[in-house]
Amino acid sequence: MAAGAWTFYNIAKKKLADGTMDLDTNTFRMSLYTSASNAATVTLSTRTSVTSEVTEANGYSSSGKALTGVTWAAGASAKVFRWNAAALVWTAAGGSIGPIKFAVIWQATGVADKLVCFSQLSTAAFSVTTGNTLTVTPSASGIFELV
Repeated sequence: MAAGAWTFYNIAKKKLADGTMDLDTNTFRMSLYTSASNAATVTLSTRTSVTSEVTEANGYSSSGKALTGVTWAAGASAKVFRWNAAALVWTAAGGSIGPIKFAVIWQATGVADKLVCFSQLSTAAFSVTTGNTLTVTPSASGIFELV
């Protein structure tokens, strides 16, 4: 499934600019949210301020999944820097995961997890049924590029 563009939360722009969020050394996670969520509100700042996370069950954990293979490096040219990560996969087992509409990436700090960005995965909510998987894959240009 092709995710929509990633949209940055205001707090992430501030934390990136002041150096408290480090794209290549901090730990980042992704969580899934329903269509009832306020995930698209860019003024939110912490993970606990995002409402309507997908219910923890059937292969989904409310702590989300850790981003792996995270890179902050030169992109298509030396003038472009790209933040990227490996695809994340959720497999439904024993029931459905969902309904799902948004994916949210957040910095795992342990105290007040800071929001980074969100993507609307679909125009309508959907569920992943038992035995099936949801794979969220960043675009060929990564999660974002700084040009």
